[in-house]
Amino acid sequence: LDVGFGIVGDLLTYKAAEAGGFYVESPTRTLKPTQRCAKCWELTPKTLADRVHVCSNPDCNHVEDRDVNAAQVNEIWARGLERASLDAESPSSTNCGSMKQLGAKKRQKQRLQRSKSL
Repeated sequence: LDVGFGIVGDLLTYKAAEAGGFYVESPTRTLKPTQRCAKCWELTPKTLADRVHVCSNPDCNHVEDRDVNAAQVNEIWARGLERASLDAESPSSTNCGSMKQLGAKKRQKQRLQRSKSL
């Protein structure tokens, strides 16, 4: 059964690249998106029965649907990857970049690797 989930990831990667995007999996064990606040990044432990995120940070008090908050945490994490990859380019780079541009760079790198292996 574990192989099935790996295949799903491969298929999503393929289809996302075909559509001009890319697929990223967040490290949920370390990121803990269902417990982390999207506004202040504070961890607030919850049970599965808790369907609303209420931040435990008294300075934040962010309240959001648990799934929406987790999606926001994942998006912030993924955009951090985007920002890190743009910062790692050249210091003379002035374009803001986008997730689509990052995907294009990744596909270009994959094509180069495939052509070298042939």
